Amino acid sequence: MFERIMVPLDCTPLSEQALDPAVSLAKASGAPLHLVTALMPTLMGLPEITDKETIGEAQAEYLEKVATKVREAGLSDVSTKLVRSDGIVEGLEEYRKEVGADLIVMCTHGRGPVERAWLGSVADRLVRASEAPILLVRAGANEEDGNGVHGEFNFDRILVPLDGSHLSRQALDAATKLGGKNATYLLTRVIESPHALASWWFPADVDLTEDQLHKARELAEAQLNLEVKSFEPHGYKVEAFAEFAAPIATGIHDLAEGHDADVIVIATHGRKGIGRLMLGSVADKVVRGADRPVLVVRPKEP
Repeated sequence: MFERIMVPLDCTPLSEQALDPAVSLAKASGAPLHLVTALMPTLMGLPEITDKETIGEAQAEYLEKVATKVREAGLSDVSTKLVRSDGIVEGLEEYRKEVGADLIVMCTHGRGPVERAWLGSVADRLVRASEAPILLVRAGANEEDGNGVHGEFNFDRILVPLDGSHLSRQALDAATKLGGKNATYLLTRVIESPHALASWWFPADVDLTEDQLHKARELAEAQLNLEVKSFEPHGYKVEAFAEFAAPIATGIHDLAEGHDADVIVIATHGRKGIGRLMLGSVADKVVRGADRPVLVVRPKEP
């Protein structure tokens, strides 16, 4: 299980929609919850407040109110922090390291007024900057959904897309920390559909032969079966399946829907140098198109 959980907030009810999954995980693991926000140029929803000290006081007061909600939901080990830093993302990551949080839970995909963009942009940059797994919760359309904290959220069915690489396998450890022994783990390999290769220069009638498709599925299923065998001796409930889809991210979303997954866990395939600034293309599309939480894991390279 995760040992310390950090929840970045932007002083809006929209961002508080990350609290239910965060509190649920903290209750299950006994982990402390660290609520944090960064000093902003203006306070969300109150643009007339421009004095930094006044903004800071209002933000600190907001965090304490949220902490009270969390305690009323049954979690006593909760702390708050107002981060003062020139860079919001840098300040959040520095605080995460300071408290030793091994999981970040936050909302993303803010919609509507311009001020809500904080959610999407900060989440996007934090995924690229932080070494910790980040559980991204898509904020609902109803801003008022953030007003109550119940601390109840299901992590019963967890979909883990794999591609046969060592990097993608590192998502498995984070997945088991999320669901423990009570969850069912849905291991999947989505293979690029041959129709995705069709073009004026490479028409569909010269796509992969049936024999090649059969071999591709056999290889994928064999790799998944090895993962199942490594899981089962430890008492985990595992299902595995390979599917063709185009694009791959759409296939992952369809599988999550069809198998009633509560959350998707996926590795980002971060790379050295400039490539580390970008999510793997599939992971990026999964995050942006998901209608359920996605746990993004930055794998450690050899």
